[in-house]
Amino acid sequence: MNAPPIQYTRTTDGVSIAYSTVGEGKGVVYMQGVPTRHFSLLWKLSAEDRQLAQQVAALGRRWVMFDPRGMGSSAPVDSFSLDSFVADLEAVADQLGLSQFDLIGQTYSNPIAVEYAVRHPDRVSHLVLQYPFLRSAEALDTPAMSAARALREQDWTVYTGAVMHILFGNQSGSEMARIFAQVLGAAITPERGRKVFQVVDQFDMTHQAPRVEVPTLVITEPDMFIAERYSRAVAAAIPSAQFIVAETREQLTIETGRFLSALPGNAPMPSIAATNGVVPLTPRELEVLALLAGGRSNREIAESLVLSERTVARHIANIYSKIGAHGRVDATTYAVRNGLV
Repeated sequence: MNAPPIQYTRTTDGVSIAYSTVGEGKGVVYMQGVPTRHFSLLWKLSAEDRQLAQQVAALGRRWVMFDPRGMGSSAPVDSFSLDSFVADLEAVADQLGLSQFDLIGQTYSNPIAVEYAVRHPDRVSHLVLQYPFLRSAEALDTPAMSAARALREQDWTVYTGAVMHILFGNQSGSEMARIFAQVLGAAITPERGRKVFQVVDQFDMTHQAPRVEVPTLVITEPDMFIAERYSRAVAAAIPSAQFIVAETREQLTIETGRFLSALPGNAPMPSIAATNGVVPLTPRELEVLALLAGGRSNREIAESLVLSERTVARHIANIYSKIGAHGRVDATTYAVRNGLV
């Protein structure tokens, strides 16, 4: 699929914002973490992002991407604030006539998503917050991040390398890490990057989170640079929010899709980790299902996969929910019928 054309709109304060869409229908606006936004480059580099956008479009939804001010293909401004980032989102939603849409935020973009949802509760159908935190100053106050922050003012290249190590750890040489590094390097100049980080380092949605009125999913993964307890605090602050700890990136995508598709008025959302075109089980869930179908007990599965029995039980519950099984017999029948064992 060719890259979607870049279009432009203008904010209320006169800033040109670049955006693109894939498909038609109800909007799904996805905001990656600030300041790593350069959607046209990400489209070129990431097959995962292209596939997800295409699958959303195939289901009658409109996938919406945009670059905030000062980043990617948007206007190169030098002044930033939470209000200005919200204005960027408002401009895109207004330009596309999105009377109601689903909004997905990630890390630094979550406070922007929450602020928009509080200001426009009638326009956000469902809100997904991936790896969120209430206060930047608290969640990012770690020795590693403090050291990286000091490097930020001295050497941008060394700083971005340190951030890569913090974000990806032992996976810093992975394809995902390589893509992230390229996007970060191209999305924003060092001078603007420093100014953006000075703003986002002060993000605080302690007072706005309890005012969120739309259905919300808070989701994270273990061992992220945003510790699980900070995301859990966000879920506790937002009335009736659902909270999920996904075992993998693939499961995070799956659970996000399940949350959106389970709510009234939405066509089913896709999973980029579908198994043989049958059902979106994660690689770990496939391992658990194979052992379960082989007659292993929860304890034996836990010992085989070096997991706790509690984690195994959670995987089994997720498997049953996804395939519509009511017990081991149903799950075993499903696995055999679909060639998963």
